[in-house]
Amino acid sequence: MAQPIRKMRYYLMDEICIHNKKEDCWVVIHRNVFDLTPMIKDRLDHWNCSMDYLVAHAGKDLTHLFHENGEPRTEISLSTGRPRVLFPPILEVAISEFAKTKHAMWSQDPFYHIGRVTRRPRRIRLINTLTAKVQHMNVCDEDSIYDIQEKYKQRFNHHAGSYEWRKFSNGAKCCGVLNLNGTLDENGLTDDEDCDVELPPPSIWLYYTDDLTIA
Repeated sequence: MAQPIRKMRYYLMDEICIHNKKEDCWVVIHRNVFDLTPMIKDRLDHWNCSMDYLVAHAGKDLTHLFHENGEPRTEISLSTGRPRVLFPPILEVAISEFAKTKHAMWSQDPFYHIGRVTRRPRRIRLINTLTAKVQHMNVCDEDSIYDIQEKYKQRFNHHAGSYEWRKFSNGAKCCGVLNLNGTLDENGLTDDEDCDVELPPPSIWLYYTDDLTIA
């Protein structure tokens, strides 16, 4: 089987909000996801109150504090009459060169940029034909079938690779092969988001191949 093509990672906000600690700190700015954990680890011996303030916002969306290009929003200080940033932790930087890009604020630094928030969440059903278990999952609209396999493997069944993933088409009369590099829509698994009637989520069928060597 050909190696799936890798592309930018997309995330649900539910996946981002759990990264809310000093040892695991993500933030969102205009749908861009930043993992600031390397900078925080690099600053443990050079800590200050601004770093505490940054960690307090871990796992949150900071879009309202930044312009779309990653530049911090400012306000005029009543005491000095000069501009000041609305989010002071943007002025903090890593000490070591390995944990930053020279002359870049972390909100514009590709070193910390790990992906994007999904355009919209998608709900799907995964039907294990061996156990007859139906598992509902929320995934990203941009996820490939390979991405969905990896998420299913991590959350529910680490032997997901021991199953052949298929779909039914032509009015559920024909069992078809899924393109692992394609999204749900590209595989014909649409959910008619503009439909006035609530439809059942798209279904993916898992057929056991009797091969536990794939994990």
